[in-house]
Amino acid sequence: MKLSAFEKIIRKVVREEIDYALRREIALLKEEIVKPTQNLQIKESNTSEEKTEFRQKIQQQMPSFNTGDGTLDSLLNETAMSPSAEETFNTNDPTNQFINKDYGPLMKAMQKNKNFRP
Repeated sequence: MKLSAFEKIIRKVVREEIDYALRREIALLKEEIVKPTQNLQIKESNTSEEKTEFRQKIQQQMPSFNTGDGTLDSLLNETAMSPSAEETFNTNDPTNQFINKDYGPLMKAMQKNKNFRP
Protein backbone atom coordinates (compact mmCIF):
# COMPACT_ATOMS: atom_id res chain seq x y z
CA MET A 1 0.00 0.00 0.00
CA LYS A 2 1.34 3.37 -0.93
CA LEU A 3 1.95 5.95 1.74
CA SER A 4 -0.43 8.51 0.21
CA ALA A 5 -3.27 5.95 0.10
CA PHE A 6 -2.58 5.02 3.71
CA GLU A 7 -2.67 8.71 4.72
CA LYS A 8 -6.02 9.16 2.95
CA ILE A 9 -7.49 6.16 4.76
CA ILE A 10 -6.26 7.43 8.14
CA ARG A 11 -7.64 10.91 7.44
CA LYS A 12 -11.01 9.45 6.47
CA VAL A 13 -11.21 7.34 9.64
CA VAL A 14 -10.16 10.25 11.85
CA ARG A 15 -12.76 12.54 10.24
CA GLU A 16 -15.48 9.96 10.77
CA GLU A 17 -14.52 9.50 14.42
CA ILE A 18 -14.40 13.25 15.02
CA ASP A 19 -17.79 13.74 13.35
CA TYR A 20 -19.27 10.96 15.48
CA ALA A 21 -17.81 12.37 18.70
CA LEU A 22 -18.93 15.91 17.88
CA ARG A 23 -22.48 14.79 17.11
CA ARG A 24 -22.62 12.92 20.40
CA GLU A 25 -21.27 15.89 22.40
CA ILE A 26 -23.57 18.36 20.66
CA ALA A 27 -26.56 16.15 21.44
CA LEU A 28 -25.55 16.02 25.12
CA LEU A 29 -25.12 19.79 25.24
CA LYS A 30 -28.51 20.34 23.62
CA GLU A 31 -30.10 18.09 26.24
CA GLU A 32 -28.48 20.10 29.02
CA ILE A 33 -29.72 23.36 27.50
CA VAL A 34 -33.26 22.07 27.11
CA LYS A 35 -33.44 20.77 30.69
CA PRO A 36 -34.84 23.34 33.09
CA THR A 37 -32.08 24.57 35.32
CA GLN A 38 -33.88 24.71 38.64
CA ASN A 39 -30.76 24.26 40.72
CA LEU A 40 -29.13 27.43 39.44
CA GLN A 41 -30.30 30.50 41.28
CA ILE A 42 -28.37 33.73 41.10
CA LYS A 43 -28.47 36.17 43.97
CA GLU A 44 -27.52 39.69 43.08
CA SER A 45 -28.02 41.35 46.42
CA ASN A 46 -25.23 40.89 48.91
CA THR A 47 -26.00 42.34 52.27
CA SER A 48 -23.29 43.25 54.71
CA GLU A 49 -24.56 40.48 56.96
CA GLU A 50 -23.94 37.89 54.24
CA LYS A 51 -20.49 39.33 53.62
CA THR A 52 -19.52 39.11 57.28
CA GLU A 53 -20.80 35.52 57.50
CA PHE A 54 -18.83 34.62 54.38
CA ARG A 55 -15.67 36.22 55.76
CA GLN A 56 -16.07 34.39 59.06
CA LYS A 57 -16.35 31.08 57.20
CA ILE A 58 -13.24 31.93 55.18
CA GLN A 59 -11.32 32.92 58.30
CA GLN A 60 -12.17 29.60 59.92
CA GLN A 61 -10.86 27.79 56.85
CA MET A 62 -7.69 29.89 56.60
CA PRO A 63 -4.46 28.06 57.33
CA SER A 64 -2.41 29.20 60.26
CA PHE A 65 0.93 30.64 59.25
CA ASN A 66 3.43 28.98 61.53
CA THR A 67 6.79 29.72 59.97
CA GLY A 68 8.63 29.94 63.26
CA ASP A 69 9.15 33.68 62.94
CA GLY A 70 6.60 35.62 64.99
CA THR A 71 7.00 38.79 62.94
CA LEU A 72 6.47 36.98 59.66
CA ASP A 73 3.47 35.08 61.07
CA SER A 74 1.79 38.28 62.25
CA LEU A 75 2.49 39.98 58.91
CA LEU A 76 1.01 37.07 56.96
CA ASN A 77 -2.08 36.95 59.19
CA GLU A 78 -2.56 40.71 58.90
CA THR A 79 -2.30 40.54 55.12
CA ALA A 80 -4.78 37.68 54.95
CA MET A 81 -7.31 39.58 57.08
CA SER A 82 -6.94 42.93 55.30
CA PRO A 83 -10.09 44.43 53.75
CA SER A 84 -10.83 43.93 50.09
CA ALA A 85 -10.23 46.61 47.48
CA GLU A 86 -13.99 47.19 47.21
CA GLU A 87 -14.14 48.17 50.86
CA THR A 88 -10.97 50.24 50.76
CA PHE A 89 -11.74 52.43 47.75
CA ASN A 90 -14.95 54.38 47.37
CA THR A 91 -16.05 54.81 43.76
CA ASN A 92 -17.28 58.35 44.44
CA ASP A 93 -13.97 59.39 45.96
CA PRO A 94 -12.43 62.28 43.93
CA THR A 95 -8.98 60.69 44.11
CA ASN A 96 -10.31 57.43 42.72
CA GLN A 97 -12.13 59.26 39.93
CA PHE A 98 -8.94 61.20 39.11
CA ILE A 99 -6.84 58.04 38.91
CA ASN A 100 -9.35 56.09 36.83
CA LYS A 101 -10.13 58.94 34.42
CA ASP A 102 -9.56 58.36 30.69
CA TYR A 103 -6.68 60.60 29.69
CA GLY A 104 -6.57 59.46 26.05
CA PRO A 105 -8.11 62.61 24.53
CA LEU A 106 -5.87 64.84 26.65
CA MET A 107 -2.76 62.99 25.52
CA LYS A 108 -3.84 63.23 21.86
CA ALA A 109 -4.35 66.99 22.21
CA MET A 110 -0.93 67.35 23.85
CA GLN A 111 0.68 65.35 21.06
CA LYS A 112 -1.07 67.48 18.44
CA ASN A 113 0.17 70.69 20.11
CA LYS A 114 3.66 69.26 20.45
CA ASN A 115 3.96 68.74 16.71
CA PHE A 116 2.41 72.12 15.85
CA ARG A 117 4.94 74.70 14.60
CA PRO A 118 3.70 78.03 13.18
